[in-house]
Amino acid sequence: MNEEVKELVEQIHKLNKHLDERVKDMEDRQAKTETKISQGGPVAAEARAELNKINEKISGEIKAYRQLVLEQKVMVSAAADLGGFFAGTDFSDKFIQKLFLISPLRAYADTQTIGGEKLIIPSEGATDTNIFWSDEQTGYQASPDPNLGMIEIFARELNGYIKISRQNLEDSVFDVESYLLKRLTRQFAQKEGVAFISGNGVARPEGILTVAAITSPVAGGMNQFVGTDTSTHKLLPSDLISLMHAGKSGYRATGTWLMSNSTIGICRLFADTTTRPIWTMFGDVFSETLFGRPIVEMPDMPNQAGTFPAFTAGQFPVIFGDIGQGYQIVDRVGLTFQTLKELYAIQNQVAFLARQRVGGKVVLPEAISVLKMG
Repeated sequence: MNEEVKELVEQIHKLNKHLDERVKDMEDRQAKTETKISQGGPVAAEARAELNKINEKISGEIKAYRQLVLEQKVMVSAAADLGGFFAGTDFSDKFIQKLFLISPLRAYADTQTIGGEKLIIPSEGATDTNIFWSDEQTGYQASPDPNLGMIEIFARELNGYIKISRQNLEDSVFDVESYLLKRLTRQFAQKEGVAFISGNGVARPEGILTVAAITSPVAGGMNQFVGTDTSTHKLLPSDLISLMHAGKSGYRATGTWLMSNSTIGICRLFADTTTRPIWTMFGDVFSETLFGRPIVEMPDMPNQAGTFPAFTAGQFPVIFGDIGQGYQIVDRVGLTFQTLKELYAIQNQVAFLARQRVGGKVVLPEAISVLKMG
């Protein structure tokens, strides 16, 4: 049995050597082809086609090699010295991953890429110009000067790193590096989504709910409607209608509802006096709209702090408004990754660094309305 194991190990070594030789050969061909591409003209077009074929062939050989090595690993995994025997084992190509919930506010806000540390936006203040009615006896009257201001949005840094041993990278049967980068990407999306909703503005974006909690001016200048059920703090259909009309009518036609999955469930349970659901299907499609405006699930919006379906006083479970006009996101540096192979080499580890610079702020409070539970 030990002889068979040794033979299999030798086969793996031969496969490694063969793959190295094939990759080197392909890389040489790639280099020559890229030289032709740099020359331009018809030769470059033919070279590009040839380069695509080379890349496909490399990918195919590496995939076949990994599958073969996987089969060899399975065979030698039996403990022969303990009386084991060779038995085939199936290895699934499916990888079980948990669902990652992200608040997609970025998709609805206005986004701008900047070249410095901050974005400055000129804005109108509380004082505006004015004109007056006059008869033939009255002269011109002076208009007050408009009050103008500047809104500053700083790009904040979000970063992190992870270390992994070289053995794990070399011996894993799936692509660990790609998996780690994918998970880090999700973490960045999740973290910035939380900040856009409830970030305190200190070394991170300022969230909509942070502005909603400001008392002077009320809700930071956003429109606020206080829920009418002040005893049990339940969400009522009339509260949503009132919230929808709390702001200027010009923002209603472009408004979007933002709420958590649990709050959306409460809205689906709204019923009339005969217990018929108010939110019903139209034909075969269940419309994801409320009073004609789309609903977007934001996992980082508040859930019921009381006994379902009750909230607690002071919570902000629902936002309605034109998020594109009301909230501004700035991107200074997109999500970038860096691999450090030397820094932790003495520990036989490789580090993956990830960073992003992004900012966010409410820039037009009147475009957004918030529901506050009374």
